[in-house]
Amino acid sequence: MLAVSLASLLGLAMMLFVFVAVSDHPQIFPLRNTLLYQFAQWRTAQFGAPAPPERGAVQGCIRTYMGNPAAAALILIAERDGTTHSTTSDAVGCYQLDNLPARRAVPMIATTTGAIYAAPAVQVQANTHTTHDIALPVEELRSGANGINLRFGAPITLTHPLPQPSSAVEQQLWFDAAAKPYSDIFFYTPITVTAASRLPVLLIVYPGPAAAWRGVSIALAAAGYTVIGVGPEYALDLADDIDILQTLVQFVRAGWLPYADPRQIVLMGGSYSSLHVFGLLQRDTGFQGAVLLGPPTDLFELRRQFEAGDFFPPFGLDRALIALGFPDTQPQRFFTYSPRFHVHPHLPPILLLHSRTDEVVPFAQSELLAAELARQNVPHQAVFFDDLSHYLRADQPSPDLDLMYRILLDFLAEVVHSPPP
Repeated sequence: MLAVSLASLLGLAMMLFVFVAVSDHPQIFPLRNTLLYQFAQWRTAQFGAPAPPERGAVQGCIRTYMGNPAAAALILIAERDGTTHSTTSDAVGCYQLDNLPARRAVPMIATTTGAIYAAPAVQVQANTHTTHDIALPVEELRSGANGINLRFGAPITLTHPLPQPSSAVEQQLWFDAAAKPYSDIFFYTPITVTAASRLPVLLIVYPGPAAAWRGVSIALAAAGYTVIGVGPEYALDLADDIDILQTLVQFVRAGWLPYADPRQIVLMGGSYSSLHVFGLLQRDTGFQGAVLLGPPTDLFELRRQFEAGDFFPPFGLDRALIALGFPDTQPQRFFTYSPRFHVHPHLPPILLLHSRTDEVVPFAQSELLAAELARQNVPHQAVFFDDLSHYLRADQPSPDLDLMYRILLDFLAEVVHSPPP
């Protein structure tokens, strides 16, 4: 009986070990990756850095699930420190990547429609060209959180002094969803509207509680827009939050929000929340435009700079980069949250705003995205400021704040079909 009990305990322990080793649960993988990183740091301190690996190349062809060549698809392989090697497939879907570390690699792929995939791993052989053909699976589409029972709180009139004195009506929104309860959503409208008003919609995803950023929502509502302000909690897996955003878009398009024009929706986000905006654009490009303020656009590059000692992210962001795992063996989240690598020509016009003195996200991140938008002929505008902080926060009037607000309003008026007065 004792032997059976010990065997059972050993079996359970083995099952638990396997679960922790491979689990993608959002409370498991960050801890596992952090422990693996700390072990690697300890091993290097004790025994020195491992010898640089030999180099090799990978070549092959990429095909869709129907067997057609995946032309102009981006394929990327990352090194342990975040260094990336990427290229695009040719007219018949074939590619070649050179100067890769001779070790196991997980290629990441983005197609011309914005779909992204983790391809089967390949063992790169030293001093040779390893053939690795890739068949893409059927694209899995998520349809949102299936929200029901949309409810509005009591309307209140609020005033805020920046970027200029403005007033608007605020209502809190709630709805029921099977995936995740959500309550940090606010709806803003101009003070003077009529029952027949149909105003363009700004869906703004804030990097923190939406109520803390209500001054932005008030100013934009006063300028003639309906505004939905959302404040997702910080997380390393954004899929559920993007489901919520997709559900809000469905509510707008179904005509459930008063005064909102279901044909005209512009997305806006900044810093961490810009990843939500681009995640939504990967699922749905039917928006009139998008605004990104101080966005991270290439997490591989941020990790590379962190490993090289050139980037010291505040607010514990270094822990987030570590919790994502090693870029060579776990590139999926780095790739998913690196918009630079899945730009495609079908994106709506994009406005990039970034401060050259940004202390959290280097402004070079917006330069990388702007270069890729230009290469893919996506209409865009990139504006850099000298004296604003991260996410272009400001608690005092300034010429830069006035300029940013005017640039934003000009962009919005340009991309919506019927600019508000």
